[in-house]
Formats: sequence, structure tokens, C-alpha cells
Amino acid sequence: MAALGIGRAQTATFPGDQAANLRALARVTLPSAVDADAAAEGFARWVRGYRAGAEMDHGYGFTRLRTKPALPAANYMRQLAELGPEPSAEAVAAALDAAKTAELPRTPDGRHVASDLMAWYFRSSDANDLCYRAAIGRDKCRGLAGSENAPRELP
Repeated sequence: MAALGIGRAQTATFPGDQAANLRALARVTLPSAVDADAAAEGFARWVRGYRAGAEMDHGYGFTRLRTKPALPAANYMRQLAELGPEPSAEAVAAALDAAKTAELPRTPDGRHVASDLMAWYFRSSDANDLCYRAAIGRDKCRGLAGSENAPRELP
């Protein structure tokens, strides 16, 4: 477990020799308007910085504290190798079925790299902006200056 960095940032070098396969997976699973290479690198950065054991937001009125589970970066690399450099939508769907992933998790849960990549992206500020075709910046810190104006439209 220490090799995966339990309790601190992931030490497994993700995506390692599977970087091209991760980019290919992003091209298959994310909308065509998304820069798949940038999204794959963003996901890889998120995985490398993931901290198992970090306290999770418990929300107002919930007294039970929860912590983040370990994220199986090594399994991700195996799954990427299995999907290969040119995964088809059918191969990804079959892999998700085999992992018993019927819907996207609210946050990446470690079941499969494909569902976790999609969960990471589709819950992002960039995905929100793309959906509304506007520079909303949902998760970005903005000052109040200009907040009376509608967000700038995206091309």
C-alpha cells in the first residue's frame, strides 16, 4: 500500500507508460469538443495528487466524518493496457460492464479508469462551461467585480 501513497499523494507514476492509452481513452469517452489530451493530462495530474485518507466534505447537518479511500492507480494502468492504444466505444462499454459500473459515480471511485475519467471530467468546471457554452467558471474563485454581467460566451 505504501507504493500507492496511502495517506499522501499517489507515488505511483500515473499514467506511466500508458499515457498514450489514457489520451486515446479520453478521445473515446469525452465529447469531441473537449481537448482530449488536455483532459487526460488533467486527470493524470488529479490522480497523482489524490490523497487517500483526506477528510471529505460532510455537508451541513451531517455529523459523520468520512475520508477518501485509496485510489488504485496501479489498476488504472493495467486497465489502460487492456484497452490498448485504440480503444473502441464497444471495448470501453464491455470493460465498464465487467467492472459492474452501470452509472457514473459522483466522484471517481476506483472501479474503472474509464468511469473515473468521465466522472472527473463531467463534474468539472470545464464541463459545466462546455454544457452552457459560457465561461461560468463554477469552481473557480472570482471576485465580485463584474458579477452583475452574464458570463462570456464560449466559441
